[in-house]
Amino acid sequence: MICPRCGKPAEEGMNHCPYCGAPLQQDSQQASTPRYTAAPTPGPAPAGNSAEPPVIQLMRRMARSPYFLVPAIGFTCMVAFNLAAGLFNASPAVLESYLAPLYAYSNDAQMASIADTLSVVLTASAGGALLGQIPAILVAVSIWMMYATAVNESGKPLQTAGLAIIRVLQIISLVLVCLTALLIVVIFGLVFVGLGQFDDAGAAMAVMAVVLVLIAVIFALDIVYYVKLVGLLNNLRQTIWTGTPQGKISSYVAVLSILGGVVSLGTFLTGNVFSGLAGVASAVSGIGFGIFLFQYRDQLRALEPQNTAMPGAYSYEYRS
Repeated sequence: MICPRCGKPAEEGMNHCPYCGAPLQQDSQQASTPRYTAAPTPGPAPAGNSAEPPVIQLMRRMARSPYFLVPAIGFTCMVAFNLAAGLFNASPAVLESYLAPLYAYSNDAQMASIADTLSVVLTASAGGALLGQIPAILVAVSIWMMYATAVNESGKPLQTAGLAIIRVLQIISLVLVCLTALLIVVIFGLVFVGLGQFDDAGAAMAVMAVVLVLIAVIFALDIVYYVKLVGLLNNLRQTIWTGTPQGKISSYVAVLSILGGVVSLGTFLTGNVFSGLAGVASAVSGIGFGIFLFQYRDQLRALEPQNTAMPGAYSYEYRS
């Protein structure tokens, strides 16, 4: 036995060191007593743990913050209200509102025929409106997929499936916008050719030229928006895969998102109550996501000195 105080040898079974008087048995018992009576049970890794790159921790924090949750809830409510508005437009109350002014001018047989025709038209219109909401429903589901992976405390890395779905939908939207713009240009071109055959059509052609320029500007802004949005979504996916910030957060996308939200407020007084509520929810979503992008950009910039101070520190692959 070795004395823990003076380090000199002592006989086994002695209670005190014969040289310095230090107690021996107590230390021996303490040394032989296990520190834990049971092995600790491993728990789930906290979301955004310190083992993740700083930018991944930031993305988790932002996805759990009100900056993301408020517009996410707003977008989901917008989809729900639009679905309700589509169903309401095919309701008997709406049909009756169209028929009421005609009762004084039509007999029962005519009213029955008109009612049947209007019912078919309203039902088809409502069905088309509901089908048109499928992309928005997919976007809403993708948004909550992103939130779910951010708050997942199982230790799994961030998933990019939600971002991928939204990116594909935006690419489809970009293609449709481009095709629509091309179709309008063709239609205006045919109209110009037709008007050119008349000598007194100069004023009409001038007005149409101004209208065409305005439409072209609007479509150009829209196309640039979708191009930058697709690039932004791709950059976010690359950031998750590599663990390092990729690309820049587009201020153009953020500004147009806010402006689109402001414009949506104008629909509050149009249509039925569900359409009005959908406009308000759309405004909350658009303005909220614009603010979210600005907040994320500012906090991402705060990470730049840390990343530049340690070049290559987070260059490993962080694929989901």
